[in-house]
Amino acid sequence: MNQANMSEALIKALIKQGINPPEACTLSFQKQFKGSTGIEWFAQGADYEAIFYKDDLEYIALFNKNGHLMEYRRIVPQGFLPHAIRQLIAEKGEIMNRVLLNRGNEILYEVIYRDKGNERYMMLLSDLGHVMEHKKL
Repeated sequence: MNQANMSEALIKALIKQGINPPEACTLSFQKQFKGSTGIEWFAQGADYEAIFYKDDLEYIALFNKNGHLMEYRRIVPQGFLPHAIRQLIAEKGEIMNRVLLNRGNEILYEVIYRDKGNERYMMLLSDLGHVMEHKKL
């Protein structure tokens, strides 16, 4: 194999390639996320991940091979975090990213913030603002 072909093969290996999931996944997806656009599927171990847009928000949904929706994540627009969470993070620094995580009907929020020293942290919180995980990135 010449150098150009090796480079092309390496690039293809590094780029995550979209796949066609089992029919059970696509049927479940269509039922749960009707009206979605820009849908791309990827293998995640034995599971299947769909990245898509719905109502102009980006989502990531994880299905098992039988089509069961295990969890989904979506970006939370600025100003839409629950008040208790906004207050808690405001005391610590500036919010950089907000993600809602629905895992089996448990709603969690993953927030990345930057403190006054420009250090970044990730905080996982319940919908009531209870800290479940807090770590420096």
